Amino acid sequence: MNEKILKQLNSQEDFYPHQLEKQFPLVLEKIMIMWDSPEFDSYLNKFMLDKREHPRQGFPTAVASEILRLSMLHSQLYGSSPANQWVEASHINLD
Repeated sequence: MNEKILKQLNSQEDFYPHQLEKQFPLVLEKIMIMWDSPEFDSYLNKFMLDKREHPRQGFPTAVASEILRLSMLHSQLYGSSPANQWVEASHINLD
């Protein structure tokens, strides 16, 4: 477990994205660079709202779940951007 990433996740080990780190380390790196930035939600929307001519294959279920949980945690910690259209976390309790 990367301590720097864990610290960014407010030390909440339950939200640590093990499968994302294992299978898509560059995506995780970019997510953590964007963490607590205005671009965070837009970056995640790029994965979930694919508007390209040739659709993406998509993430494995475990990875997609981790990305969703990261988005929910981010919204809980920092608020949700109006651009975040694919998850509305204001009514979700992560405890």
